Amino acid sequence: MQTLRQVDTNPQPQRNEAALTLLRVLMRTCRAKARMPVFEACALLHHSPAQSAQVYADALLRALVQALPKAPVIHTVTAAERSFDEAWLLALLSAIGRKDHASATFLLRARLPLHYRRSVGWLAAQLAERLDAENTDSFSRI
Repeated sequence: MQTLRQVDTNPQPQRNEAALTLLRVLMRTCRAKARMPVFEACALLHHSPAQSAQVYADALLRALVQALPKAPVIHTVTAAERSFDEAWLLALLSAIGRKDHASATFLLRARLPLHYRRSVGWLAAQLAERLDAENTDSFSRI
């Protein structure tokens, strides 16, 4: 008896992989950059909203370096496994993309001090929006 295979039309796993690759590449470069206060980075990006996903991912990673007790563990691009920090970031971006505010709030509260939550949440929301727009554009071309 032959069974029908369902085609997965949900692009979420592909988006997660694209986001993870972007975060892994950017983490390597943002370690060498000068430190900038999170609030200053948010203010600059707020006044120039036409920036790409890469700019927001860079700002988000630099903010997490300051906000978390230890720098986030981001593996190399070719690594097969995901670190806890990578899984947390992808879960946060996914919750924001689904407009699941309760999950996003929980994830932010679980790891970040109060004074960083709003800035990191805003950067993550901006990144998720741009990743979604870029992926929608790339999927519409297929």
